[in-house]
Amino acid sequence: MRKYIILDMPINDIKKVMIVDVKDEVNMFLYNTSDDVPSIGDYSFETLQEAEDLFYKEFSKEKDSNASWIYVPNPTKDCQEDIIKPVRIKAINTCNPQWGSYEELVNGKWRDIKF
Repeated sequence: MRKYIILDMPINDIKKVMIVDVKDEVNMFLYNTSDDVPSIGDYSFETLQEAEDLFYKEFSKEKDSNASWIYVPNPTKDCQEDIIKPVRIKAINTCNPQWGSYEELVNGKWRDIKF
């Protein structure tokens, strides 16, 4: 499960928050933009409830704003959890990943992308 929310008013420069619950762990990603780019920070949690509690404590004034969440599909295999479109570290599926370089899946082909 992945969901994100665009904050009505930025809080400490945070404009978007994404919560990801896959692979037996829960992560919260923080963004200084509403664009679909890598996050600038993250938190890890044992449960979804812990992540949501922190969100409502730090970023929301209303506990019942569930309608504001936008749900998106889980990431494609080997792709970044914090980016909605299918983006991965270049050569992540080899013995020599190119950390800091990304590629996006477009029309069935991997193409270089810069953020």
